[in-house]
Amino acid sequence: MCGFALRYCTLLPKVYPLEEPLFLGEGKVCIDTEETEDPDGNRVRKHRLIGGPRPLRMEEVKSSGEMSWKTRKRWIETEEDFVAFLSLDSLQPAVPDIESVRTKEEQIGKHGLPYAEVRDPFGVVSEMFPTELFYIKTINDRKRIEKLLFFTGRRILASVERLCRDTGKPFILRMIGSEKAIPPFMSRSDFLQFEGPFYRQVAGIASKYEVPVAFHCHGPVRDILSDVWSMGYSFVEPFEPPPRGNLTVAEALELTAGRGVVFGGVDDVLLSTGRVEEVRDAVERCLRESKDSGQPFILSQSATPFFDPLSENAQRNLLLFLQIGVAG
Repeated sequence: MCGFALRYCTLLPKVYPLEEPLFLGEGKVCIDTEETEDPDGNRVRKHRLIGGPRPLRMEEVKSSGEMSWKTRKRWIETEEDFVAFLSLDSLQPAVPDIESVRTKEEQIGKHGLPYAEVRDPFGVVSEMFPTELFYIKTINDRKRIEKLLFFTGRRILASVERLCRDTGKPFILRMIGSEKAIPPFMSRSDFLQFEGPFYRQVAGIASKYEVPVAFHCHGPVRDILSDVWSMGYSFVEPFEPPPRGNLTVAEALELTAGRGVVFGGVDDVLLSTGRVEEVRDAVERCLRESKDSGQPFILSQSATPFFDPLSENAQRNLLLFLQIGVAG
C-alpha cells in the first residue's frame, strides 16, 4: 500500500515547527515538561508554568497502543487559574523549528510539499479548560475569553510570521483548531467573531511570503465555506461529505467557484469499516462530481486511520481507494 502511494500519489507529511503547549518561548515565564512512565505502562507528560503569579500545570497521558495524548489535568480548572493566565499578557512567543520544515521538504522531494501544522488560538484556549466550562464561558464570560484568545493569538501570529519569512523552502501552512468554533459547537457569527480576525491575519502573512495556507476543519462547513475563501485561504481540508459533513463534493465546489482547492471527499470511517462496494461508490462519486464541476479538487481521505495495525478490511479499502483515485 505504501509503495503504491509513493509511486502514484502526492504526499503531504506533517511537521510540527512550534512546540506545544501554549506556544511559549524561553522568557521569564516558560513551561517545564517532564515525561515519565506510570506503573501501568502509560506515558505521562507533566507541564508546569514557571515564573507566573501562582503554580499552574497541565498533564497528558498516552496509553500503550494509542496514537495520541489525552489531557487528564487542564490548565484552567478554577477561577484562580483563569485570573493567573489573564495576568500573563506579554509572554514570549515560541521560536519555530525552521530546520525541521526544511528537512521534511527535502525528504519528500518530488512527492509533494510538507504541511507545517500550527494550532489556532481557539483550539489552544478551548483545551485549557474542561470542555463544558469553556463553552459556558464563551456565553457568560465572553470578554475574558476574548482577552485570552487575543494574547494567545498574538504569540502564534509572531511565530507564524517568523516561520513564513525565514524558512526559505516551499511548504503548506496548515492551521488547525477551527472545527471547535463552527456548527454544531458555535454559530457562523460566533465563528467569525472568535476566529475571523486571527484567520485573516494568518492569510495575510502567508500571502506576503507566498506560502499557501490550508484551513483545516472537520464536520459541517456549509455556513462558513464562503467566509474561508474570502479570508484568502488556498485549501479547505479535509472536506468531509455527509453524514459527518453537510455538503456533497458537488455542492462544495459550486460554493467554492474556483477561489481555492477543496481537499478530501472520502470519510475515513468508511475506509475503516465500509464494504468494498460502498468505498467504490463513494470514491467514484467524488471523481464524477469534481469532473462535472470543472473546479480544482484533490481526492483524499478525511483523516489518517487511527488504528495500528490496520484491519484487513481497512487495508483493502485504502488500497482500493488509491487505485480508483489514480485511475481517475
